[in-house]
Amino acid sequence: MFSLNKKMFLAISSQRLFSRSSILSVYKHRISSISSHSNNKRHRSSSHSHRVNSNRPNNQTDTLRRLFQPIDIKPMVATEKLNSSTSKDFDANIGQELTGGKTLDRNALLRIITDFYRRDEIKKLASDQGLDIRLFQDAYVSFRKFCIQSTVLPVDLHIVLSDIISGSGHATDIFPYFLRHAREMFPHLTCMDDLKKISDLRDPANWYPDARAIQRKVIFHAGPTNSGKTYHALQRYMNSESGVYCGPLKLLASEVFYKTNAAGTKCDLVTGEERRYADPEGKPANHVACTVEMTNLTTLYDVAVIDEIQMMRDPQRGWAWTRALLGIQAKEIHLCGESSTIRLIQELMITTGDEVEIREYKRLTKLNYQERALETFDNVKPGDCFVCFSKNDIFHITRELERRGHEVAVIYGSLPPGTKLLQAQRFNDPNDSCKIMVATDAIGMGLNLSIKRIIFYSLMKPQLNEQGEKEKDTVTTSQALQIAGRAGRFASAFPDGEVTTFRRDDLLLLKDIVSRQVETIKRAGLHPTAEQIEMFAYHLPKHSLSSLIDIFVLLSQLDDSVFFMCNVEDVKFLADIIEHVPLPLRARYTFSCAPINKKMPFVCTIFLKYARQFSRSEPTTFDWLAKQINWPFEIPNTIMDLVHLEEVFDCLDLYLWLSFRFADMFPDKELVRGIQAELDQIIHAGVQNIVKLIHRTNRIEDAKDIAVTTEKTVEVVAAINEETKVIDGAKSNAPQIRSIIGLEEELDVDTTNRTPVQETKTEKQAQSLTMSTRKVLHSYLNALKTQAETRGHEFNETEDLIKQLISKGLLSQRSVDKLEKQLATFNDNDKTSSKNRETTKTFTGHGTYKKGKRK
Repeated sequence: MFSLNKKMFLAISSQRLFSRSSILSVYKHRISSISSHSNNKRHRSSSHSHRVNSNRPNNQTDTLRRLFQPIDIKPMVATEKLNSSTSKDFDANIGQELTGGKTLDRNALLRIITDFYRRDEIKKLASDQGLDIRLFQDAYVSFRKFCIQSTVLPVDLHIVLSDIISGSGHATDIFPYFLRHAREMFPHLTCMDDLKKISDLRDPANWYPDARAIQRKVIFHAGPTNSGKTYHALQRYMNSESGVYCGPLKLLASEVFYKTNAAGTKCDLVTGEERRYADPEGKPANHVACTVEMTNLTTLYDVAVIDEIQMMRDPQRGWAWTRALLGIQAKEIHLCGESSTIRLIQELMITTGDEVEIREYKRLTKLNYQERALETFDNVKPGDCFVCFSKNDIFHITRELERRGHEVAVIYGSLPPGTKLLQAQRFNDPNDSCKIMVATDAIGMGLNLSIKRIIFYSLMKPQLNEQGEKEKDTVTTSQALQIAGRAGRFASAFPDGEVTTFRRDDLLLLKDIVSRQVETIKRAGLHPTAEQIEMFAYHLPKHSLSSLIDIFVLLSQLDDSVFFMCNVEDVKFLADIIEHVPLPLRARYTFSCAPINKKMPFVCTIFLKYARQFSRSEPTTFDWLAKQINWPFEIPNTIMDLVHLEEVFDCLDLYLWLSFRFADMFPDKELVRGIQAELDQIIHAGVQNIVKLIHRTNRIEDAKDIAVTTEKTVEVVAAINEETKVIDGAKSNAPQIRSIIGLEEELDVDTTNRTPVQETKTEKQAQSLTMSTRKVLHSYLNALKTQAETRGHEFNETEDLIKQLISKGLLSQRSVDKLEKQLATFNDNDKTSSKNRETTKTFTGHGTYKKGKRK
C-alpha cells in the first residue's frame, strides 16, 4: 500500500505525464516529417544549411561557444527519507513502481541512447533549438552519463525509457527530455531571444524619452584650436537662466567653474571625485560644470555646452559624449569641436528630430610651420615647448636643458591636476625664470599656455585601437593639429605661433601629416549600462561579470554605419581582479567601472583591498588608508619615488570616486582630500627638482646588481670582492659569489663606499671595510624587501623575512637552498680568519634567520 504522500505524488506525476504527451506528439510529428523527406531533400537541406551558416560569422559563433560554458548536471541518487508516521526509511523511485517495479537494463539504455544520438532527424531538431554540433555532442555525453549513473530518474523519463525497452516506444521519443537536459546545461538556450533584445543597441536615441519629449536646438561651434569657438559657447552658457558644461577633463571643468563664478554667475562643480558648491550652505546652483561622464540627464537646463565633441570617436570614453548628446535635457545645446564631426552630428540629429545649426570658426592668430628643425638643445629660446610621447624622453630632454642652464616646466598625463596647473603657472608667469616647457600630448586640451613654439621631439605615438590594443604609429592629422595649435594664443604674450621638429628627418613628415585632410568622424561610441548587465545576469546567473560583458558585446546589434562598441577591456580587467570577492552585481559593476590605470600595480592592489573591505561591510576609514599608503609622505628622492607618489595620488582619487557612490563605506572623504592636496604639493616639489631625482636615480642604478640571473650580478660582486682584497691587503680564501637563480628583484649596492644602499641611510661606516659574504647575502634580502615595499607590499618585522618574501612570490625556495649552500661554504672557509666577530645572522635548515655567535 502506498502512503498518502506517495499517492499524491503519483497523481501529480500522472498529470505531468499527460501534459507532456501533447509535447511528445508534436515532436513525433516533426520527426516523422523530417524523416519522410530526408532522402529526396537531402541535397537541398544541405545547401540551405550552408547558406544559413555562411551568414553568421564563424569567429563570433566560436567565441559564444567558449563563453557559454556548460553547467555540470549531476546524476540523481535515491535519497533515503524518514517517514514521520512509521519511522521507517524508504526509497522514493516512483518511476520504477509505475512500470511494474522493474529496473532499467543498463545495456539496453546505452543502445537506445546511442541510437538516438546517431539519427539525423534528431540532430536537425536539436539545431532548430539552438544546439549546434558541439553543443549537441556535449549535451549527449552529459545526458548519457545522467541516465546511466542515476539510481533514480525523473518519473516521465523513466516511463518513456521503459516503454522503448519493452518495444512500445521509439528512440526518438527521448528528444523532449534530452532537450530539457540540454537547456539545464546551457541556460542561454531558453533565453537567447531575450538576451538579443536586451543587447539591441540599434536605436539609442529612444533610450532617452525625456530628451525626445522636448524640442532641442543644437548649435555646433566647429573650428581649430584657438579659434574662439569655446569662448562663444561659454558666453551663452554664463548668460542663461540655467546651464551645464560638460568637459573632457577635471581641469577644464574646474576652469569653467572658476570663470563662471568670477563672472558673477553661481556655478557648482561636479566630477567623479569631487562635489563643490558655489553656495556656502550647499544649495545647488542653476549652473553646473562637470566632466562629461557625470552629466545629469534628469535635470532640465536652458543651455548645455558639450566640449570636444569629436571625442565621440574615442575607443574608451566615446560613449560618454554620445550619451550626453542624445540624452541631455536642454532647450539649447552648444557643441564645440573639430569640423570633421559635422557630418556625424547631422546624422545623429536626424534620429532625434532636433534642429541643427553649424557655426564655423577660423584660427584667430597666425601659425607658422618653420622650414628648419631645431636639431640641438642649444637653439632653444623662451616660449618653447617640447612635445614627446614617453616619460623617458621627458627626463632626457629636461636633463639636457637644465644642463644648459634653463629652468624647465614639466607636464605629463599621470601628474595630479594641481601639479599641472602649478607647472603651467610657472611657465606662463612673465616674472618667473622658467621659460621652457617639456610635455606630452597632455597639453593638447585642458591648459591655457603661453607657448611661442611647439617642437615635436618625436612623431611616433602609442595609439589605442578599437580593440584596446596599443600600436606605435605616427601621430594622426587630428592629433598633430591639436598639439600644434597650442602654439600662439590670442591676447597672450605670444599671439602668433610656430611649429617645428627636433630632428631634421621629421620636419617633412610633420608637414605631410598636417597637410592631409582630417579624417571624417563617422561613428560614435556606445557602452553597456549597469541595467543591461543586470538583466543579463538575471538570465545567466552562473556567469561572471567579465563573461556577461563579453556575451553582451558579442550579441549586441548596432548600426555599424553610425555607432561602434567602445572597448570594455579595462572594465573586464578590473572585474577579473575582484571576481573572487563576494559583491552584489551592481556594486561589482560600479567597482569595475572605476577610472584607474590598470598598468599601475600599486593602484590595482589598493583597488582590490577597497573591494575586500566593502565585501566585509567594513568602512574604509582614513586610519586604515593611512597605513596602506604610508602616510605621512616624504619628499621623493628618486624618479621611482616620484612615480610611486603619483600612484598613491591615484589611490586617493579612487577613494574619493568610490566615496560618492558608497558614502557609508568610504566615509572620510574630507580627510582624504586634505592629504591629497598635501601630496599634490609634494609631487610638485619633486617635479621642480626632477633633474636631481634623475641624477640620484642614475647613481643608484649604476651601483645596482641587475637581476641575479644575468651576468652583471657576477661582475658587480666580483668587483666588490676585488676591492675588499685590496683594502685588506691579503687574498681571501672565500670563493666568488655565484649568481643565484630565482631572485627576480634588484640589489642596491653602493660601490663608491662599498656599503649597502639601505645601510648608508642610517650610518656611515669606516672607509676600511671588510665586505663579508654575510653582508652581501644580507643585502640581497634587504634589497628585495625595499623594492617590494615601494610596490605596495607590507612586511611584519617580528616575522621571518625569508618566509614573507617566499609567500609574496619575490623569492623562491630554490633560491633559499642555494643561499644556504653558499653560505655554508663561505662559513667553512671563513672560520680560520674570523674568531672575534660580532653576533651574526645565519640561515637555519628551514630557510629562516637564527641569531647566534660563531664558534
